[in-house]
Amino acid sequence: MKAVNCKALEQLLSATSREQHINGKSQKQVNSCVLVLEDNRLSTTCIVKDGKTSLARFSFVTDGGESGREYIPVPDIERLQGVLKYHSGDVVMTYLDDKDSVRIKSKSKQTTLTGGWKAKAFPNSQVSVKEWNDEAVNRAKQIKGNVYMLKDGSTRSPFIAATVSCETLHDALRCDSINGQKLNRYTFRLKDGEFGVSVGDAFKGQTDISFGDVAGDDFEATFEGGLEHILKHYSGDVKLSFLNFVPEGQGIRLIMTFDNGDWVFQAGVL
Repeated sequence: MKAVNCKALEQLLSATSREQHINGKSQKQVNSCVLVLEDNRLSTTCIVKDGKTSLARFSFVTDGGESGREYIPVPDIERLQGVLKYHSGDVVMTYLDDKDSVRIKSKSKQTTLTGGWKAKAFPNSQVSVKEWNDEAVNRAKQIKGNVYMLKDGSTRSPFIAATVSCETLHDALRCDSINGQKLNRYTFRLKDGEFGVSVGDAFKGQTDISFGDVAGDDFEATFEGGLEHILKHYSGDVKLSFLNFVPEGQGIRLIMTFDNGDWVFQAGVL
């Protein structure tokens, strides 16, 4: 794989790991991934460990280079992050098939990590990194912008879509940490034409944030998934699209789409 910026790679891995807080404790929802370099974009496509509540694609643009597609399996994101802390500038990653390992090389350092395609996707998993990634890529084909493609070929479009700045949304969702709460719950609502979100518990501080007027029918939906930890890596705008899966017994679902084409598909709390 051609050289990529070490700091940008660290940010990509941080977003991919999908940090969230459960009972106030940090937890990573994704343990492994596959780095895909296609043309000048390095990306990951991942399902969270429970296999149901979220699917996301994250990426960044690299400097110019040869066209084509390359893959690097990452069986343990945290271990790779630990290596990158001791490298700087640009790094070149190479999968060594004969040794089933990944080599990370910067200007004056070289580090090798064991584990590759056949490693488990996460602890106690029965599927490999390759199998889990293939499943994520297949499911990602159902996301077309802010529209969901159903298996029967029909589509599900959002009943409400609103655009806010990433900075504004991140500042709103991080209020979930007021007085150390970290409840990991965000309740979006549209009421009387005003769109906003509520986070936190009233005992330690419930915060209501308004994003302004949006046309549509009143609704309320709650989501988890550590969304504020994703937003800290983005600038520009994010489109929030809410899709109705109530007829299927799946509640309201959210597609977050970013200016660079990245997205997160998040199931609501039932």
